[in-house]
Amino acid sequence: MLAGMGLFAGGAAAAAGARQFLVPAPVEVPGINPRGDAWYDLRLTGDGLMDNQLLWFLGHATHGQSDVGEALETAKRIQAGDEKSWFDAWLKTAQRVHGIASTVEAKGHRLSAGAAYARAANYYRAATMHYTDTADPRLLEVTRNAATTFEKSNALLGYAAEPLDIPYEGTTLPAYFLRSPHAKPSAPVLLLHQGLHAWPEETKWVWDGAYKRGYHVLLLHGPGQGRSLRERGLSFRPDWEKAVSPAVDAVERISGVDPKRILLMGLSFGGALAPRAAAFEPRISLCIANPGVLSWWDAMTGHFNRWLPGVLSLLKSHPVQFDRAILELAEGWPTARYWLRDVYWKHGAKTPSELFRKLEEFDNTSVVERIRCPVLIMEGDAEDASPGQSQKLYDALRGPKHLMRFTHEEAAPLHCQAASMALAEQRLFDWLDENV
Repeated sequence: MLAGMGLFAGGAAAAAGARQFLVPAPVEVPGINPRGDAWYDLRLTGDGLMDNQLLWFLGHATHGQSDVGEALETAKRIQAGDEKSWFDAWLKTAQRVHGIASTVEAKGHRLSAGAAYARAANYYRAATMHYTDTADPRLLEVTRNAATTFEKSNALLGYAAEPLDIPYEGTTLPAYFLRSPHAKPSAPVLLLHQGLHAWPEETKWVWDGAYKRGYHVLLLHGPGQGRSLRERGLSFRPDWEKAVSPAVDAVERISGVDPKRILLMGLSFGGALAPRAAAFEPRISLCIANPGVLSWWDAMTGHFNRWLPGVLSLLKSHPVQFDRAILELAEGWPTARYWLRDVYWKHGAKTPSELFRKLEEFDNTSVVERIRCPVLIMEGDAEDASPGQSQKLYDALRGPKHLMRFTHEEAAPLHCQAASMALAEQRLFDWLDENV
């Protein structure tokens, strides 16, 4: 989402006392994906980041969590760069499909109702993805509707999904335990969390793939994510093991779980968080990072260094000027403005300099040697959030490791295999079945 910073050029020199300005350059804003001829460059909403997020939900049609027509019709009602229009458009679709589900359920069509509730729940989640107005009471209402509708769908479709509240530092982390009916008496469990934006419930290609193959699953909302953020006000933390260890405690107490086969998977930003947890939680038997991230800090600063060379040198020496430069960028570009609001909220920061000091802590370089369990890294050729980080993590690991690449030729090059989830499910679980 930072790729569009090429809109701006100019000041960020580190000279003491130098006054910095960001001057709009007369160039077209590049999209999230730089290949304008690529199949995944949708150009539907007029906003590159929104198109990127739309593609994520279009891909969910493979597992029954969206319908292509419903998603595209929703997209036509979204105004480029307008968060409220994003929220309103997805909420309208969610409510309409929810109404279909209620109607057919009343007529006794359980499977049809379950399928419609599954899509409605995902559309509620979609509404929250690109919306940061925490003062809007509808945000909490939609969050709760996403949860209750997901639970209703599971009950009608026959998924054994048990809601859990995992004890965590005076509060709880929302979670679901899905007991696989295909599991052996002692079976592995996949502990799944997402990253900066998505919810684990919408990552059905993972949890359903596991469920059908005899793996139990724990869907976890860590601090800064999903319901933990919106219902409990919890922010991200760099010592991610503090969120994962209570989840491991919980699954160890569940009958049928093999305590020696506890798998941890993190997607997107979670590809940085999960390896950090694995470095300090010895009960993790396998870590899956999709994509792998050695240093989230380096990934984020790489974007800024590309488009605003020198601006980061102001962070410690001239934080006021750093703040001015970043805020002026956000003032002139809606996507950057959204990004700032979003990460402020999720990291508990109020200024750019405070935010970047927090981001600096998300770096696994000094702890990666502590990881003893095997690590599976999944990486697409067109990775844009943290390019190059999977290879850096792979090279730094000292234990068993495997780098699973997804290519343009496979039509699966995107971040977290967006829109290519059938292939991603097949390759991930074929590998797990052979190695767990």
